[in-house]
Amino acid sequence: MSKFLYPLALIYSILCEADRRFSRPKKFSKPVISVGNITWGGTGKTPVVIELLNLLVKNNLKPMVLTRGYRRRNKASVMLKDGAVGIGATDSGDEPLLIAESVPQACVIVGADRYNNALKYEREINPDVYVLDDGFQHWNIQRDLDIVCVNAANPFGNGMLIPAGILREKPKALKRAGLVIITNSDMVSYEELKRLEKTLFVLSGQISVITHYGGFEYKTADLAADFNLEILRKSDVYSLSAIGFAKGFENSIRKSGIEIKDSIVLRDHSVYNNNMLEKIMNQKGKNSCFIVTAKDAVKFQNISLDIKERIAVLVVKLQFKTGKEQWERKLLKCLPSFWTETGRSSLTEII
Repeated sequence: MSKFLYPLALIYSILCEADRRFSRPKKFSKPVISVGNITWGGTGKTPVVIELLNLLVKNNLKPMVLTRGYRRRNKASVMLKDGAVGIGATDSGDEPLLIAESVPQACVIVGADRYNNALKYEREINPDVYVLDDGFQHWNIQRDLDIVCVNAANPFGNGMLIPAGILREKPKALKRAGLVIITNSDMVSYEELKRLEKTLFVLSGQISVITHYGGFEYKTADLAADFNLEILRKSDVYSLSAIGFAKGFENSIRKSGIEIKDSIVLRDHSVYNNNMLEKIMNQKGKNSCFIVTAKDAVKFQNISLDIKERIAVLVVKLQFKTGKEQWERKLLKCLPSFWTETGRSSLTEII
């Protein structure tokens, strides 16, 4: 099938290159850090954004996240502040809402026109740094640092551009990256990981930061309390997800010590409703329970309580295998105002 889509991929490549060449990036008065990728979804970008925001907040910096909010119904700009109380995923998008709830000290601005949205809210927020979510191909804003996530389990797909493959850009685009992060490193062999590291170094000139997911916690569907693991152990457990890389989620479930009978994979960013979930649960039987991601859980605001009782949320955190100090140094090095305002001269006061 991919060979038949090759002409469309060629057109896509030409249009993207024209967009890049004729864009005139605008510069903010404060530093901009972008987190993105060169493939279509599934690289674990959102946990990296959350880890980045936690580091900034820990160091008393006020970040403003600029994000598009993919597949949301509301097209007007939305500000998610103080944990986004009262705002649903249909208005904000699932990933922006998850980011806002995970790091309530950050302000998340959702909307397609990220530059003008920043100008609209900057006086009210007065951010120290802008974080451009999914920004590697966003040419309208200049960046001080481009972080690019690469999924170890599927770094380049079949090597072809969208729609023939999963690449948004050819791998040589990684030469623009200031920091390369390998995610899902535990899903490949040592030899495969080393080959990928060498390939990424040749492409980017950067030594990759290697990460995986851990720190597993099971929460109730509203994320307000711990889920009773005895319920999972006595039930027929299924994974249920609407994310870009379901295999990574299933790998995390296994690593957490829970066995699943099967996986139910929906289209990325799918919207959940009572009828859909009732149908799935009836098909799997009364003794079934379901494990979802935190990204899925933020879309359960209007789901009935009896359905939520059979849903556990697996919360994961980014874990650094190598390169944590490199990650911190790169990030804070691009924030000169941080050094001058704090009077700090070395990272030993931060880490």
